[in-house]
Amino acid sequence: MMAQPTESEIHIRDFLAANPALDKELGEIEVMTDRYTNEEWAKQIAETQRKVLAEVEERGREGGGGWKYDAPKVASTEFAKTVDHTVLKLDTKEAQIDSLCAEARVENFKSVCVRLPWVQRCISNLKGTDVVVACVVGFHEGTQDTYEKLREARAAVAAGAAELDLVLNYSLLTKHNKPSTPTAASRDSTTDTITAANTAANARPRGGTATTEGPYSVPGSVPDDEEEIPDYSAIYKELASIRALCPAPTVIKLILETSQLTDRQILAAAHLAASANLDFIKTSTGFNGPGATLPHVQLMVTAAEYLSTKTASNGGSPVGGGGRKMEVKASGGIRDLESARRMLEAGATRLGTSSGVWIMQEGRNAVEAEGTRKEARPGMTTRLYTDNSLGEGY
Repeated sequence: MMAQPTESEIHIRDFLAANPALDKELGEIEVMTDRYTNEEWAKQIAETQRKVLAEVEERGREGGGGWKYDAPKVASTEFAKTVDHTVLKLDTKEAQIDSLCAEARVENFKSVCVRLPWVQRCISNLKGTDVVVACVVGFHEGTQDTYEKLREARAAVAAGAAELDLVLNYSLLTKHNKPSTPTAASRDSTTDTITAANTAANARPRGGTATTEGPYSVPGSVPDDEEEIPDYSAIYKELASIRALCPAPTVIKLILETSQLTDRQILAAAHLAASANLDFIKTSTGFNGPGATLPHVQLMVTAAEYLSTKTASNGGSPVGGGGRKMEVKASGGIRDLESARRMLEAGATRLGTSSGVWIMQEGRNAVEAEGTRKEARPGMTTRLYTDNSLGEGY
């Protein structure tokens, strides 16, 4: 029995049916073939997991370097250009789209991020500015058929979108996950990621012993239904097909939905995204579980750096991407200046948020308050001439 289409799928199908020039008239769509067998992907990905988790553990140690990147000055143009100003609800109205674009004009954000039916209206609203239009693809479930995602991506570019925020079919990675049990809320700190890295490192086989779970397991060490490798090939073919259909300069950001994935699954997705030459990995849709967390951004930044590293053994990056570096977009739950700044200082270069105007205003208030404090603080010369403690003669 075929699954019933989601509201999002119906929304896009109806729009494409009403706008054939953005769809059928553009010709046939091709799906790429795979580069490796699933087993070969698994071997590559296990190496990425091992090296990145070890790097995360090392950076998280006292004196290990951590994650401290230069963020743009608050309220600056450079800061504004990290913001993808976002409205993605299905029931969005024209007035909301017009307001979104007007705010993006005033603040000079990097982009507005919308669903496909609103791309052309945004293009029209933003004429004469350098604010680009980003369109979500496969939003928000990610489980749409590859062909449907290809149609949506092609239509978005035909409508004028310069960037695509594509939702990973993360269900292919989580299919064999054990049922989750309720736990206390995780601290949004480096400690959580370090703990995960330590656990992974400790699970590594030593002295000929076999681990009980994870990519280091051997046949027979875990139940049969947990030994199956995720369908990495299907994920790669989808990503590579969309990249081939929408080549540079179209920017493609892969939404991982990190709240639904383990650290190892996040790294598997990052590896496949880099292999398909995508431009960004992005944390969340904002519609499924918690949004961006600091540990996840730190993990993704470390992965992006590793996956662009030149290695002597293969003459290029570990995934054969020629040393091209992906960037990281933090999205979901970023509603104030402090959380935005923390994500940028952890290495993210783009922020997905519907609170961009408020964040910029907070930044201006902070700059103004700092200026006021500096003006109110007397300098050395002033103190000498106004200090009467030495007597009237001085």
